[in-house]
Amino acid sequence: MKREYKLAQALIITAVLACLVSALLFVGLQYLSRSNIYDYCKKPEVISAHIENKINSLRQYIKDNNISLSELSELDNWMRGKELTEIVIYHDNMLVYSSHKLSPSYSFPSQPKFPDFYLWHNKYVLTFQDGTAEVFIKDFFEHRYIDYITYFNLLVFFLCFISIMVFSIHKKVSYINTLEKEIRILEGGDLNYSITIKGNDELTSLAQEIDEMRKAFIAREQYADRMKDVSNELMTGISHDLRTPLTALIGYLEVMEGEDIPAGRSPFLQKCKNRAFQIKSLINDLFEYFFISTNNNQYLEIGKYTTKEALEEIIKDYVFLVEQSGFTVMNHVKLPVAAIQINQGMIQRVFDNLLSNIQKYADPDRPIRLGTIVNPHELVLIIHNHILVSPKPVQNTALGLKTCEKMMSLHRGRFIYGQQDDVYTVQLSFPLILDD
Repeated sequence: MKREYKLAQALIITAVLACLVSALLFVGLQYLSRSNIYDYCKKPEVISAHIENKINSLRQYIKDNNISLSELSELDNWMRGKELTEIVIYHDNMLVYSSHKLSPSYSFPSQPKFPDFYLWHNKYVLTFQDGTAEVFIKDFFEHRYIDYITYFNLLVFFLCFISIMVFSIHKKVSYINTLEKEIRILEGGDLNYSITIKGNDELTSLAQEIDEMRKAFIAREQYADRMKDVSNELMTGISHDLRTPLTALIGYLEVMEGEDIPAGRSPFLQKCKNRAFQIKSLINDLFEYFFISTNNNQYLEIGKYTTKEALEEIIKDYVFLVEQSGFTVMNHVKLPVAAIQINQGMIQRVFDNLLSNIQKYADPDRPIRLGTIVNPHELVLIIHNHILVSPKPVQNTALGLKTCEKMMSLHRGRFIYGQQDDVYTVQLSFPLILDD
């Protein structure tokens, strides 16, 4: 799985996007709130109410402190904490006090024409202990509201940024918690529980590796179970299938031991040899079945061949050996123009087992028939033979057939055998790879 970006990069990108979204939200809120505040603060009744509050507060302060025109510096105490308020005071047309410390003194004409700086101020009369004076006052109260709303918008900015980051991190933390719970389930022994795989970062890679580890444990356990079952079956087969010929062999040897004639002239010598060959054949069948049963597809070297390259020579050799064994063969095999994937050595062993069965159990007076059926995606090779009718029961462990069945399954094919009356039928099915 290709990782388009790493977890750290994803977090950085999320942080940048969260900052951009929060900034856009902040700018939008600032624009709307400032517009509303300015519209509100431009209303004459609002302005008048704020100015009246300020001038009343100033008059009360002058009255409470008995301030005279010569003590106007005392007004600095009233101005503390009122940075958004500006006042200028004129007495007898002369500037006597300014909250913003204007240095020039402007004359007060008979028809007042104040400097442009004061055109937007409001004029009121103040009464001091020693006379009256004109005061011009301006309150920039809208800036106070703008500061408040700016603080609020900054709070919204940080809350939005933190919310986006927490949501993004929460998804990762939630995924980590999910992986932790699933790992605990695996620790409990439930290896069939699949690990959740989502996303495309290091956590996803970790989850995938854990799931692959889970599958490896399952495969290992299945292989161990299969080895155990096959070993048990092998031991059972050895103890059961070898007991009969081995008992007979020992009996023949005991008879030969009690005879007075040389062993080479004893009629039981050939019987001992037959039993010995039978034991050898059984051992070969048992260990071949054990090897095939414990083999996996991953260890099987399979090549792609045309049907003629793969099977034609094997079938010809099989027909030749059957005929050499004294049987008549009616060969109607027609291989299609297609490809199959096989291991030729293993398929040769399948036909060797079939040849051995023919030699042991087929009736030599009846023909062996070979034919094919071609399905859209499958080649079926069919072999018919008549069973030899023997007055003595023939011991058959069927290990060879089981071995053939396993070898065909390793090729994703099928091995089917069965008997109807005295006709024994074997079918070998090979998946076809049709040419385009």
